[in-house]
Amino acid sequence: MRSNRTLTNELLFALSILMASCSEDFDPRQQAFPLIQTTAVTNIDTTGAQLNGGVIKSGTAQVLDFGFLYVEKPSNIYKTVPDTFSVSLGTHLEENFSIRIDRNLNKNLNYYVMAYVVTAKETAIGNSVIFKSQSTSPIRITSFSPASVLDGDTLTIFGENFNRYGADYVYIGNQLLINALRYNNKLVTVTVPPISQPGQVNVTVDAFYSKTNSDQLIIIAPSIISFSPTHGPSGQAITISGRFSNDINYNKVFFNGVESTISRSSKSQMIVNVPTGLSGNVSITIDVNGKTFTATDPFFVE
Repeated sequence: MRSNRTLTNELLFALSILMASCSEDFDPRQQAFPLIQTTAVTNIDTTGAQLNGGVIKSGTAQVLDFGFLYVEKPSNIYKTVPDTFSVSLGTHLEENFSIRIDRNLNKNLNYYVMAYVVTAKETAIGNSVIFKSQSTSPIRITSFSPASVLDGDTLTIFGENFNRYGADYVYIGNQLLINALRYNNKLVTVTVPPISQPGQVNVTVDAFYSKTNSDQLIIIAPSIISFSPTHGPSGQAITISGRFSNDINYNKVFFNGVESTISRSSKSQMIVNVPTGLSGNVSITIDVNGKTFTATDPFFVE
């Protein structure tokens, strides 16, 4: 079984196809795509619900996909249109088909359910039925964007059933982040805090009624790709390219252990000045909250 979100406008488009197929000129004896119906939802309990459907007429077209769409029924006409979720059952369409769902549900909310079939030319949508959920699905982290980050980066955590009424609490490692940049029931965006060690780090999303975690986020170390010029006197401005923090306050640059002044800094480039009291070949090291990288080639102080 695979499950993924389907945009509401795709659902509306599919419904328009169905409406067109049900026009006065439509002859079911000539149609190639299957005719399907959605039957009553059963086994509704605290762990989920069973969606059911059936085939009225199989048609002649090859089935590319079939399953169910379900969407929360808006409580009023002013409520934002919610996401439509789809559950695929594959390509082998049977006379009667069912599947149990336990994701993207909230207790005491009503949901529309519609069976669907996709062929090469048509998407057929069955009638809608309504059921009231008796369960609230646990929240789940599905992915990170980007999957590898450095302190100060903007991170979006994608998932299911996050808090829809306020920003979730997010922990990266043991650090609590309470100021979300963006949030809804399927994502939360935060700024990565200072992390002392590179590697995998545990991320927890706490939606107050439930929490989930994932250790798939990677904290990377800074790096230096190049710098220019490669020689110059004390005070010389040097442009360093590589991977740094978005937050200038998290970046430090050292020449043979002597800290330099950073005049400009971004995620991929910074401009620093050669400190005084040095001569000859010196190393350049970038430090982001304890994570360091030293350039392979030295800088020559004249």
